[in-house]
Amino acid sequence: MHAKLEAILSGLGLDALLPAFLGHKIDDRLLAELNDHDLKEIGVEMIGDRKRLLMAFAPGSKMGFPVKAKAAPALTPAPQELPGGTRDKNPLLASQTQPFVNSLGMPFVPIPLGKTLFCVWQLRIRDYRQYCVESGAAMPEADFPQEPDHPVVNVRWHDARLFCEWLTKREAGMIPGSMIYRLPRDEEWSVAVGLPHESGATPKACSGVAEGYPWGGTFPPPPDAGNYHSRFGCGFHDTSPVGSFPPNKLGICDLGGNVWEWCIDQYEKSEDQRVVRGGSCFNDDPEFLMSSARNHFAPDHAQNNVGVRIVLTTSAGLDLWHRG
Repeated sequence: MHAKLEAILSGLGLDALLPAFLGHKIDDRLLAELNDHDLKEIGVEMIGDRKRLLMAFAPGSKMGFPVKAKAAPALTPAPQELPGGTRDKNPLLASQTQPFVNSLGMPFVPIPLGKTLFCVWQLRIRDYRQYCVESGAAMPEADFPQEPDHPVVNVRWHDARLFCEWLTKREAGMIPGSMIYRLPRDEEWSVAVGLPHESGATPKACSGVAEGYPWGGTFPPPPDAGNYHSRFGCGFHDTSPVGSFPPNKLGICDLGGNVWEWCIDQYEKSEDQRVVRGGSCFNDDPEFLMSSARNHFAPDHAQNNVGVRIVLTTSAGLDLWHRG
């Protein structure tokens, strides 16, 4: 009885650990009983890998399982096959415990207000590579080692927009025609990270105003808060696989650390600098790691600590958010 174990390890890119689990006589019946110490004994050395596995082993978890490939879309979409069972194809029925999973295996959960679903994790190398294969776009590279489940970096704002347009067209017939993939609005990102209403007229005016961090009110971050600077003891020197650390109360991972995330907004109205949120694993300045912190870059800028998170929303969702 190892089918569930094998599926989880495969879905998380940890297939090489299977012999170690089998050597410790671990089968599917024991997965929910494992703890962090047990995983260390089995030989799972990285704290991020242990956390992802414990999340996937938890009863009712939908993370870590591969999603079945989709057939060509029909005029009336059939229900989507999700890990652990079936669910209606309509993404608007998604919940934190039953995320909508798209054709690339990206899970999406709702945020309060509006009809926007946030991807649970940052855009992975495997996702962007599929886009490059199908579109002919160039695959960006990092100057440090990364695996397929690490966040893609060195993606320009313009390229992130093209990815969203490509994915929307790719899934025509798989998602309702009123829905699109896009970058998150700055206000949506604030809701996802748990900030209260911000009254500033622009992202620049809101930056650094609200106190607190994604993990709480004090600094520095605890080791299990996310992939922050290595001096904080998170277990990673550079980027970590997405979902390596526990999600927030909305079920969303890595809204702090790992890599900065492009938003659709201009930083201020007078110049074309685009907002990035969340800080990265290369930042150790508390000012950059605040939940309300914004950074900004030109839309054609690429950097090895800047990545992408996308949302799925109704095309009318752009009109649901009003700052001020």
